[in-house]
Amino acid sequence: MTADSENEARLTSDQPDLWDVSAEAAVHISALMDLFRQACQRQGLTLNSERGLNGWTDATCSAGHEFSVRALDVVSTPKPFGRATDQPWCKKCLNVTWVAKCLAVLKSVAEAEGVELAATDEQDESSEGHVVFAAKCSKGHRFKTTGANAIDFRREPVDTLCPDCRTAAEYAEGFAKVDAVVRETRSTVVKEYRNAIDLRCRRGHPHTFYVDSWDGRQAIRPDFCGACNKLSKFQEFSERAKDLGITVLESQWIAASRAHQAVCFAGHEFGLVPNKMKRGCPACPRGMYGGTVPPHDVYYVVGGLDTANNEATVKPGISSGGGYNRLRQHAEGGLTAQHLRITGLPLGMARALERFVLDGLDREGWLSTRGVEYFPLAALHDVMDLAGEWFTDQPGLSARPVVVDVDDVYSAVETPEVHDVVDVDVAVAVVFDSDDVRAIADLTR
Repeated sequence: MTADSENEARLTSDQPDLWDVSAEAAVHISALMDLFRQACQRQGLTLNSERGLNGWTDATCSAGHEFSVRALDVVSTPKPFGRATDQPWCKKCLNVTWVAKCLAVLKSVAEAEGVELAATDEQDESSEGHVVFAAKCSKGHRFKTTGANAIDFRREPVDTLCPDCRTAAEYAEGFAKVDAVVRETRSTVVKEYRNAIDLRCRRGHPHTFYVDSWDGRQAIRPDFCGACNKLSKFQEFSERAKDLGITVLESQWIAASRAHQAVCFAGHEFGLVPNKMKRGCPACPRGMYGGTVPPHDVYYVVGGLDTANNEATVKPGISSGGGYNRLRQHAEGGLTAQHLRITGLPLGMARALERFVLDGLDREGWLSTRGVEYFPLAALHDVMDLAGEWFTDQPGLSARPVVVDVDDVYSAVETPEVHDVVDVDVAVAVVFDSDDVRAIADLTR
């Protein structure tokens, strides 16, 4: 015999025959069947006929209910049939325990709520064996219920057994949330329905709140208006840009990953992405933003016919240096009338004044025509009054009355032949003297 033949014979002899595998598996199968029988004994089951590890074994529980079970299902998982060790495998016995628990909860809830129960002969739809009761609540509502209706999906007693009372309570909760949201957001109710309400947010965006579903009631919250949320994002984005000496020229929020038209304090126009603001202006040196950004020391108020929406507009804002570059940009957009320009403000004062004026306009109910700083020209008087009010509270300044002729204001919306900043007489428009500005600057150095 050759060497190859000997190796082949040796390999063949090492492999067990099929009947040897079956014989070895039979030992393990027998052990598993013993475990199965022990588990059945702990359950108090009587095995009528066994059909192996994978076959269906007929069994009878201690209550006399007959059913079938597979040994493999029992020995292959710590929770056979998804039930705990103290729960019966017999479905009928399990239903009896569940029905008894539900019935006890039903009687307890009915007694607490003053609901009258009368048993009927009807069969419940669940086929679990629940008794169907004819019920009457303390408010006179009649309905039919079972013990299953007394327990919610968390296996806890329900708050209200009567479906009509429960619906009324959910509606009342929803409408109460609507009232709170309307007051908090200064929205306006347009129309009320049995299960819903139409309203407009304070900026005029239409919305409908539904109170007849859990999802609808969850949607009733102060930040319900998506358009207003975008405006808040845009305002936050603009404030972050100002920290870098950048002015956002875009009139509305686009997206966190999209470029918004902007201009830096050096006059470079570029696309500013909200998610990538750390770099700042790409045309400026990287070290430019290490605390060397010129402060916002100019506060201005301009007005005119806004070419973006063809509306008479007033725009308060801040800038740096003389402010002429920003004012010229506004003039190119139709805001040619300069109603107020204050330069040389101490660090932080211009932004504080801007925030005070914008918050005041919001309290007065003025809605922006676009963005967060463009308002109807009729708001000019309030803008000037708010600026004067803010400076009145500053130490070292004495504000004096502001008189703006309405005819002069509205004549400013006429588009001039040449786009340039139009200066208004300082004696008419400025809230305080330039000498006062220098005085406060000296006080805060």
